[in-house]
Amino acid sequence: MIKKHTILVVDDDKLSIEYIQRVLSDENYNIITASIGQQGLDILEKQKVSMVISEYKIPLMNGLEFLEKVRIIYPDILTIMVTDHADIELAIKAINEAGVYKFLLKPWDDIDFKNTIKKTLESLQVIKERDVLIRKVKTHEATLKDLERRYPGITKVERDEDGYIVP
Repeated sequence: MIKKHTILVVDDDKLSIEYIQRVLSDENYNIITASIGQQGLDILEKQKVSMVISEYKIPLMNGLEFLEKVRIIYPDILTIMVTDHADIELAIKAINEAGVYKFLLKPWDDIDFKNTIKKTLESLQVIKERDVLIRKVKTHEATLKDLERRYPGITKVERDEDGYIVP
């Protein structure tokens, strides 16, 4: 079976990593792990990842600093910060400064956690589809501008009061 998404989990607590791996084991995800932020950045440099889940309390570079770097270097990757430290100020910083998509407090309900991961990855797909559509619209707009430049008036359409095109 081909894994649908790759998720990088960054946490220096092996039990937490094992817990996340166990909770998501029946899902179609490839889970890779790192114990410090720099190791996570090294992995991201070499491997395509859909999502990063990072603990706030990791050595050398805390999770907020790590996820800020992820946002800057890899803006298409969705990020989740997890912590057992209930602090509204940290949550606001994580969302506003590091662009964290979700902020989760430990301990969490396994089903809620799985659903959060699933919904987050679904939103990633919607974001990608939106970006494709935006590129298509911009291409069509450029084509219309070029046609109008070469053939003035070609894009002007006359309509009647009901909105139908007048021949």
